[in-house]
Amino acid sequence: MTFSKQNVTRRKKKRQDDTIAEDEQEPTQQPTSKEMSKEAMKKGKSKEKERASKDKMSASGEKAEKEKDLKFVAATKGLCKYILDMKEASLNTYFDANLANYSPSKCTFNEWEKNVNKNRTKDVKLIDATRVVLTNPEKSKMGPADDVEGYINASHIRFDNASTDYILTQYPLPSTIRDFWKMVYVTKVTQVITIFEPIKDEAIEEFANFPAPASPVPPPPTASSKDIGSSPDQQPREREQIEIKSIRCDNHLHQSFFPLSTDHYLNLEGWLINTRAVEVDQRCKNWMNKYTVEVVADGCSEATFAKVYNCTTWPWKSYPDDVKKVLALVRAPVKESSPTVGKQPPVIVMCDLGLDRSATVVLTSIIIEQVLDGKTPDCDDLFRKMRDQRAGVFTMSIFFTYAIRAALFYLKLKLQCLNENGNEDVKTMITEALAKVPFLTKKAK
Repeated sequence: MTFSKQNVTRRKKKRQDDTIAEDEQEPTQQPTSKEMSKEAMKKGKSKEKERASKDKMSASGEKAEKEKDLKFVAATKGLCKYILDMKEASLNTYFDANLANYSPSKCTFNEWEKNVNKNRTKDVKLIDATRVVLTNPEKSKMGPADDVEGYINASHIRFDNASTDYILTQYPLPSTIRDFWKMVYVTKVTQVITIFEPIKDEAIEEFANFPAPASPVPPPPTASSKDIGSSPDQQPREREQIEIKSIRCDNHLHQSFFPLSTDHYLNLEGWLINTRAVEVDQRCKNWMNKYTVEVVADGCSEATFAKVYNCTTWPWKSYPDDVKKVLALVRAPVKESSPTVGKQPPVIVMCDLGLDRSATVVLTSIIIEQVLDGKTPDCDDLFRKMRDQRAGVFTMSIFFTYAIRAALFYLKLKLQCLNENGNEDVKTMITEALAKVPFLTKKAK
């Protein structure tokens, strides 16, 4: 019994000693009840503050987004009202009566007159004040025999407070392809929209016998396909690398102003133009292909890149059968642009003469941009601004009408995404406005 009592006493003491030891060590690791309470209060306040800040930011963001949506809806209504308030039965009739005869005043056309052989038409002159000047800031880097101020039939198109500037130009002549790529280099352009329907484009007679393929020619089975790949994000290569790894095209067999096959290049008297990659638009393979083109100036070691959106099925003097196709073409440069870079380089848009189909793309784009920014576009003023900078744009009413209809169609889709059940009044206005902008094609004269 004694032994048992001693053991029990010893075990109790041990447990007491262990507990005491833990209690003696804890104060060095954990705060007291009072300190824990203060710490918990601090953490609680910090979390509350952080939560309040997040809620405030979220509420601010939601408020800003709501205000943006309201401005977008108001601007859409304003565009619809512009059409619905017309006394004319259709936008085509309104254009013919009020806009078709407008022409800029106090313009000179001296350089156009000096370079008649570089223009596709003698009917529409190029305005001196807004023409693209191929200024040569570094003559040693721009290739041999380059003028200080070279001529090209191309015009700057700028709008007030717009995020994007444009260059409208004619489809290059065989003798001006070199000038075109020099313009890309000088103006630092990275995106080009080209609209040209092979064979049927009567204004581009010299290319009529060389129809471009409906889809890109597959790359040849060379080492270049393996070494370079088709990614548009590859690093620029030196001239020698391009000449070694790509296939030279015959200059007298141009089907386009650039090679239509991957890893083919043109040598244009000091300028090397190489197609690095070809991407087919899977939504409509016969509508638009995207090319990544390298441009190397003589005297420069490395190339610069340009994306070319090549549309070859937009009918001459007419409109496409599906407005979504045009919107894909119009919005392609926007999707490629970086919103964090600030002012982007201008986008080149071209067709046969740079007057109708290309102008349609630009007007559609600027109307959409302004409405998305919450501004009601003044379509008459936008038209006049374009004609003030490139005389003769919109030679036919269908192109002006088509641009506005395409913009309305885009805004209708945008509105459906914005709020499926609300804004019924503006949806009704869009439907009524679309009824006044029919696609009526005038017979070609």
